[in-house]
Amino acid sequence: MRPPGAVGSPTPPDQSARHKSARPFSLQASTTAPRPIPPARIDWQKDGTPYTADYADVYYSSQYEPNHAEVSGAAEIERVFLTPAGFSQLADGRPVTVGELGFGTGLNFLVTAEWALAHGCRLHFVSFEGHPLAPWDWEIATEKRKSHFSLAEPLRQQAPPLLTGWHQRRFADGAITLSVYHGEVARGLATLAREPAAFVDVWFLDGFAPDRNPAMWTPSVMNLVGKTTRPGGNVATFTAAGRVRRALTEAGFVMRRVDQRPFKHESLAGVKTGPSPLRAGPEQARVHGAGIAGASMARHLAEAGLRVEVWDPALRQTIRQAVLHPRLLGDGTASGAYRVGAFHYATHYLAQFKGFIRSEVLQVVSDQASPNKFRTLCDFYAADSPEQAWLQALSPEAATDRAGVAITHPALHFRQGAQIDLEIMCRALLDHPNITLHASQAAIDPLMPNFLCTGLAVKHSPGLDWLELDGVAGRLHEIHHSNAHLNLPVVGKGYAVPVPFGTVIGSTYEYTPWSDDAARTHNIQSNKGYLGQDFEVKGQQVGTRAVSSDRNPVVGRLDDHLWVSTGHGSMGTSSAPYAAAILTQALLGGVPVATEDELMMLAPQRFKDRQARRGPLNR
Repeated sequence: MRPPGAVGSPTPPDQSARHKSARPFSLQASTTAPRPIPPARIDWQKDGTPYTADYADVYYSSQYEPNHAEVSGAAEIERVFLTPAGFSQLADGRPVTVGELGFGTGLNFLVTAEWALAHGCRLHFVSFEGHPLAPWDWEIATEKRKSHFSLAEPLRQQAPPLLTGWHQRRFADGAITLSVYHGEVARGLATLAREPAAFVDVWFLDGFAPDRNPAMWTPSVMNLVGKTTRPGGNVATFTAAGRVRRALTEAGFVMRRVDQRPFKHESLAGVKTGPSPLRAGPEQARVHGAGIAGASMARHLAEAGLRVEVWDPALRQTIRQAVLHPRLLGDGTASGAYRVGAFHYATHYLAQFKGFIRSEVLQVVSDQASPNKFRTLCDFYAADSPEQAWLQALSPEAATDRAGVAITHPALHFRQGAQIDLEIMCRALLDHPNITLHASQAAIDPLMPNFLCTGLAVKHSPGLDWLELDGVAGRLHEIHHSNAHLNLPVVGKGYAVPVPFGTVIGSTYEYTPWSDDAARTHNIQSNKGYLGQDFEVKGQQVGTRAVSSDRNPVVGRLDDHLWVSTGHGSMGTSSAPYAAAILTQALLGGVPVATEDELMMLAPQRFKDRQARRGPLNR
């Protein structure tokens, strides 16, 4: 809550220094690719109230319960938002979508999530924020509220990075979904308004007061709020300003004043006019393939409430060790945006499952290969800024200290990377009461949605030979030794992953068949700096990647009942969960996961479009 007229204390010296280090960034960037966004400037007062001098306002107040701002703020949310919005009438177990202007410190989300968990309904909380919290402010906010809210610490751990665009997180075994848009509210709302059917059940309008943040309360923004609200949906806001009431009325709401005495005079609430739509969607789906793409797809559909059949004759993984990290491009393209979005989504989504081992990751960038690449990446993602907690630029000396072995080039340090045991991970993803496994193949069922997640075999499905997919073999080698000191996964020309028995190294890209000796020599030469002097190759893992002709994944709709997720190449651990989220949203509607540019880049139809221009690809 942000009542107007609050007075704050000066910024402490240490906070002032931090704010001055923030890089300037314009939200008018010409690309939809995620870019660094400056954090909010918050001063925490002695009673726990967060105040921002930028808007001369507080996020919520302790005026009703002195020295307990979190408790007071939660009570105010119940009184101003939940009760006027008729939440008690939504407690029938069905999914509820809440939209919010002004995510702030996440207090509205935490209060609403507690309500949803208590009433046993699935919640999708959709919010917009132009000034996200910095990592240190998340720590302060969480310390104050973790004794009151079960999701306070998980929210801090999964706080979206300081990057523009959509960020989605899931909590409580998929029962609670959070989608936050970082950037200009009108731009974010416009992406919701492009959905063919309005789907928001309740709106909380909780930006700073209209006279202090007028851009959030314009008639055009209120019109977008109206467009995205289903008929019969509700809106509630702390302000009673006449211009806000008139704008919401024009947007299709029947508004009323809500008596808030003795706390304040009044607030506003309203109902969207029109008949409530009948909600009907698929109840079951069929997923072909149980690898990381198929298992991720099945899990997302199951968490959305569908009954899912998974068909795969093997039900096993030939490659086990994988490193979860992005290979950043830093060029503003849709491919670059996809890699960043996939990494951030997967690092948090997969963390809840067995087979996920949180591990910092170093990506060594060779200046010999591209003299300006390292600096380009650092500048594009503000890797030298303390606000970007997910990424840090390291000198060779600092990278050496972090890795425990000699690193001769600069490195990008991903603090939220991971090691993935693919066999354990896929089993964990498929362990859901809504999922049934079949150790065999199945035909396409035209009576339900089908998702093809069978790697290169997708191309051999009837009528899909136009997909430009190839198989590229890859091998990892298991190195046993006792004298290496590698502390964390390192990726560069190859990659090295520390494991209990030594190190797993990789990976070959065998466009034509290699001998065992050639593959082993390649991997050792690519990673020899991480292995020490005395080691022995004890085994290998062999698999085949499905790779598209343009090296981008193939994710999208093929026809009325057929979808595809393949071509993830060596990025499967990050790309496949993100693709599953994209396809689930495409099937069921709701909040965008990726940008339109990303969806066009992924779309299978791109191959037909190119073939119409240049003819079939010669292989």
